Amino acid sequence: MSSGHNEKVNQQLFLKRVPEGIAGPEDFEAKQLPIPECGDGQVLVESHYLGLDAALRLIVRDSDEFLFRVRPGDIVRGSAAGLVVESNNPKFAVGDYVLASGGVQNFIVSNGEGLERIDVSQAPLGAWLGGFGVSGLTAYFAVTEECKPQPGQTVLINGAAGAVGSIAGQLCKLAGATVIGLTGSAEKCVWLVEELGYDIAINYKDADWYEQLVEAAPERLDVIFDNVGGTILNESLRLIGMHGVVLLCGSTSQYTEEEMSGPSNYIWLGTMRARMQGFVIFDYVERYSEARARMARWIRDGRLKIPSYEVTGDVDVFPEAFQRLYEGKNLGKMLLKLPAAD
Repeated sequence: MSSGHNEKVNQQLFLKRVPEGIAGPEDFEAKQLPIPECGDGQVLVESHYLGLDAALRLIVRDSDEFLFRVRPGDIVRGSAAGLVVESNNPKFAVGDYVLASGGVQNFIVSNGEGLERIDVSQAPLGAWLGGFGVSGLTAYFAVTEECKPQPGQTVLINGAAGAVGSIAGQLCKLAGATVIGLTGSAEKCVWLVEELGYDIAINYKDADWYEQLVEAAPERLDVIFDNVGGTILNESLRLIGMHGVVLLCGSTSQYTEEEMSGPSNYIWLGTMRARMQGFVIFDYVERYSEARARMARWIRDGRLKIPSYEVTGDVDVFPEAFQRLYEGKNLGKMLLKLPAAD
């Protein structure tokens, strides 16, 4: 075993019970285990960053409706960005940076399948879990291939300060559209306008948020990019424009609900000849490198920012960070920066 990690342990996070409402620390359990052996054809990865996704709440539900179901006693699913510290696989060398979806733990053993080598000269390591990873790619393909905003159009991003929304809004601006963001605090509104270049940001906790939206979009909305679902999607549908697009990218408001509910204002889709469609990033997996090459250029030119909200701590801090994600504390992608990253 190479020097450096022989005195460490592998902390792993398990689901202790099915959460009710927002998942909290009492729903999880961290265990200290020995570092796994790196066998023939295998790679040992030390995690530096773990990504936190709202959609994790969907797969810890007491329901068989979802793929990748996590049951009590299972290791919690998650993606890590880390360093290859040992390799018996010719495709990976010690010192390679990789993305690994091996669950919430310090050390991941892989046969190389599902490991993605990453180029930290394009974007920093942590960014590959967020704005330069699946969240950013989701925003990129949803905007460029599905929503296709044009100069002079008006776009609404619901969940604008999250991992996907914070990138999607910037990409719509790059396309020449007017961009309105809906988010959950006054602080986030200021951040969206001043940091990310949104034209207008509205706090959906304001009693008159819908009136503010009507005022912000006098010509109605050409695109609704929805990450939230629930009341926010339902109300914003009343403002969809002629031949508009409503993209269902996520529905964070519904992940903690026992009974999911859909929009009752769908009649506006008919009236305005608009379309509502689902979107899943994995349809575009063959084109990730092309998207990243363009995004890397925009990052270098200062036209695209990759925001992240880092929480520092070990694996056992993950549940608390996950709770903070649901309380809306994050500006951009929520990351857990592990001790190995220092």
